[in-house]
Amino acid sequence: MLRGYSAELQFVSIHTPSELTISDAVDENYRMRGLACLERAVRLAAGVNCRRVVFHAFQNVTKLGTIKNMVALRDRAVQKCVEGIRSLNHLLENLDVVLCLENINACLYLDRLLYPIFTASPHDLLRVIKESRSDHLRLCFDVAHAQNTCNFLRQNPRTRAFFHVSKLTVKEFCEMIIDHIDLVHLSDAKGVIARRGTDNLPLGMGEIDFRKVLELILVRRRRPPIVLETDEIDVNNAINMVRAREFLSRMMAQIGVI
Repeated sequence: MLRGYSAELQFVSIHTPSELTISDAVDENYRMRGLACLERAVRLAAGVNCRRVVFHAFQNVTKLGTIKNMVALRDRAVQKCVEGIRSLNHLLENLDVVLCLENINACLYLDRLLYPIFTASPHDLLRVIKESRSDHLRLCFDVAHAQNTCNFLRQNPRTRAFFHVSKLTVKEFCEMIIDHIDLVHLSDAKGVIARRGTDNLPLGMGEIDFRKVLELILVRRRRPPIVLETDEIDVNNAINMVRAREFLSRMMAQIGVI
């Protein structure tokens, strides 16, 4: 259906379903569904002249175990993730599409409390970039997810040890991965647990210091595309999106990049 609009619309990115992962080290059928969906998204993107496909590659646990057990599970998730990306390299090259791996929250509540122990850390993202050795892999930096991760790390010593960080700010997170960022997801966030009311908030309604982060991104990365991901009270009346555009315009003027 999108093919008929490709001459009229410009697509910054296509996002695979957020609940799918290509790195599940426990449920192989679930991982393969995620990988099949990612492949279909790549083909769809090429059909509408879209350059980027954003995807998730998390590994959830319902309870934080020992560091040894979590490291072993994360290592298996890394292997699955890298295998999945490599399996798509030929297709990506032929269709000229780039995969953008998105950083995930460190703690979130869906139907229950979950701890994503893979790709919430900047070290995980860099490891996948290195081990995939793909010219068609970049990163999507989700600022709200990074805020959640930093908040969770401050309150959880075990996770700090697991992530190999003593402290982390959103700006420091960004600095670590900035050379690989090709897309930015922008919304506000607050608190330790990501859920409705603490994640994907309107800009200025959470805890993020957007000036520090945007100044770093827009100056160092030559203004990568920014996708606004704010929740709306009424999906047919995007008030928060309009306000976010205004907020972002003011911030960019203050930084001096307009």
